Amino acid sequence: MAGPADTPQSIEFLEPSTLLIEWGDGHESLYSHRLLRERCECAACIDEWTRAPILDPSTLPADIHVQTVERTGRYGLNLHFSDGHRTGIYAFRTLRGLCPCGECAPEKEISP
Repeated sequence: MAGPADTPQSIEFLEPSTLLIEWGDGHESLYSHRLLRERCECAACIDEWTRAPILDPSTLPADIHVQTVERTGRYGLNLHFSDGHRTGIYAFRTLRGLCPCGECAPEKEISP
């Protein structure tokens, strides 16, 4: 039985460093672990008042990866990364909005 588009039906680790989420509407999203770490919105990564980035992506290890995934209530995931970071909560709606596939994030038309 299908669920809401922003509710995961399954979450799976794929190699190398990819997280697969199958959503309630059957859509599948593939996220690189680096993208997820770079897009963390916790107070250590994003200024709470200005929303300006604090995290400098160039400081992340080249082999950054998710070590464990924990559900947070019925609304999100807490990802534990290999660099020790584990304070970010990724809301399901945010994750669905981050889907990098061509259907969800089509390339913008470039004007000549």
